[in-house]
Amino acid sequence: MTFRRNPNPAETLQVAVPARPRKRPRQERSVILVDALKKAGWEILEKEGRDALSLERLSVRVGVAVSSIYEYFPTMESLVVAIFDDFRAKARRRLVEEIQELPPSTKLLDGIMLLLDIGIPMLHRWVQLDREMFVKSSQYDELVRLDLVKPDQYWTSMATDALMERFPDEVLARNRAKARFMVFHAILALPRAMALMRPEYLLEPDTKVLLARMLHALLTTGEGDSVSGPARSCAR
Repeated sequence: MTFRRNPNPAETLQVAVPARPRKRPRQERSVILVDALKKAGWEILEKEGRDALSLERLSVRVGVAVSSIYEYFPTMESLVVAIFDDFRAKARRRLVEEIQELPPSTKLLDGIMLLLDIGIPMLHRWVQLDREMFVKSSQYDELVRLDLVKPDQYWTSMATDALMERFPDEVLARNRAKARFMVFHAILALPRAMALMRPEYLLEPDTKVLLARMLHALLTTGEGDSVSGPARSCAR
């Protein structure tokens, strides 16, 4: 993919787009095959690492011809992308369900910690399993987040919306749309930046606490709150 920043050819930015499956399965037996390939690929990634994942190894593991795999996944990168797309989708659905099922006495901060308890380990796991693909995918996802390229599908703010709907009495931000925007991008951008540049931060115990306090402040700072002390001086 090429993203042109301005008409000057010298200013053209080349963007590596993560490989995608060749096509989607439609018939039942094709769906079963693709699911089996993704399951086997995930098991190889987890137990043996990215270097062990190959067309030949997958062919033997699933018991199908290499040509049958190639029909849907032209490269192993395209398979890994499909695996992690499924992984992220399942994690988002699980997160929304768990937020909705929290006991009535649960506070917003607890909901935010639940979000981070699921999201941060998932991100770290992805980095460990295939860092090269994670870097390529993250660079592309950042351009999508900033609305510089148009993807085939958008990752929606399901988690942010679930938190705001589950804890409406604690969300005091006067401009809810602004708060939603800031929380959504903070959830996407900061953990991704850590995974790319400071992956060790993801495992440090205070990381989730610091992120949770920031997200909580974005949602709970109301119209009557004001900046005071040194913070006010910095804001001027």
